[in-house]
Amino acid sequence: MIKHLIVEAESDKSFIQAFLRHEKLNLQLNIDVATPQDFESTAYTTKQAVFQQLPRLAKLLETGQVSHIGILVDMDFTDKTDIKSQNLQQISERLNPLGFHQRQQKNDNLGFYFENSDYDNPIGVWLMPNNQAEGYLETWVKMAMSSDQQSHFTQIENFIQSLGTSHFKNPVTAMDKARIFTWLSTQTKPTQDLSKSLELIAADNPVYQNFKHWLVTTFQ
Repeated sequence: MIKHLIVEAESDKSFIQAFLRHEKLNLQLNIDVATPQDFESTAYTTKQAVFQQLPRLAKLLETGQVSHIGILVDMDFTDKTDIKSQNLQQISERLNPLGFHQRQQKNDNLGFYFENSDYDNPIGVWLMPNNQAEGYLETWVKMAMSSDQQSHFTQIENFIQSLGTSHFKNPVTAMDKARIFTWLSTQTKPTQDLSKSLELIAADNPVYQNFKHWLVTTFQ
């Protein structure tokens, strides 16, 4: 049976596939990681495009073509209040008419679930980086970074800060990306491959473990 995890863009897709291999979950969970363009060639690779696919994916549960569905999108940054509620509201607006409603839970750090009594498995939702803070995949990498990388990363942060932010189109959303990719490019083996960060972050970090737990819970 097919299990779909829908992400925003190809870079997210590659990273999650690498994470599954790194944790040896790829064969155990057998997840098809896809972007909106994998379902519709004219679709954009954005959060809104992921949300727009939700009704179609839910229909696949109804026909039995799919057994598990998860979506992973960035929380992003905003000057508005409570962006978490804004994201969940947009998901609810697409899933509630199809009979899926958000499960009440005490700990949002472990992700969100939308249940429908007609189906065995709820739709899992992860808002990068940790279902609480503003940010995206690079923010998650920063949060999960191993302690022996912290000194190096602090030097990178100071360097990026010394350059100023006037050259960034959007300084707020660009900073974590600039920091993480500069950090990767100044390793012993320089790279711009975000998946290589998996060798430099702490698998016992709660942010890392919570995300792994969500994947297993959503797709097992």
